[in-house]
Amino acid sequence: MDYAEVLRTSRKKPLVDVDTISEKISYHRETIKKIIPHREPFLLIDRLIGLDLHQGIILGSRRISEDDPVFQGHFPDFPIYPGTLQLEMIGQAGLCLYYFMTKQQLYVEEQAKPVPVRATKVLGAYFLEPVMPGKDVLLAVKKLEQDDYFGTVVGQVISEQKVCSVSINEVCFLE
Repeated sequence: MDYAEVLRTSRKKPLVDVDTISEKISYHRETIKKIIPHREPFLLIDRLIGLDLHQGIILGSRRISEDDPVFQGHFPDFPIYPGTLQLEMIGQAGLCLYYFMTKQQLYVEEQAKPVPVRATKVLGAYFLEPVMPGKDVLLAVKKLEQDDYFGTVVGQVISEQKVCSVSINEVCFLE
């Protein structure tokens, strides 16, 4: 797969139209905590809002709080949400996608456990627009490849209809 080409084409427009996603879902932080290991203050997804198992796409959202302490240092006179945290948001949404893809279901089981994976690589990223405090962002993540050991996704952080960042991330499955 030509990852450079996937990155180039994914920086221009959203991976999917929110209105056309096959399944509307609404899972909030407490449910998300059942399927990924992250916790506050590093749980960077507020909601999961859409899922297409056939295409391997998930949509999530996050409110970038104006009082997030990261803005004290990044940057005091021009606050911008850090690119590394944008990559982390994409990665966390990707973990959620792998939960649903592995189970081949649209619901989160009552006794769900996080998918045991570890981030291994960022295969490429573009930071195209600043993500500003007080904004809602859409996270769009699509599976590119998956085998028994590795999974690769392309993801976007979108604010005000603009693709702010795009990255391709790889994870290793631990079981």
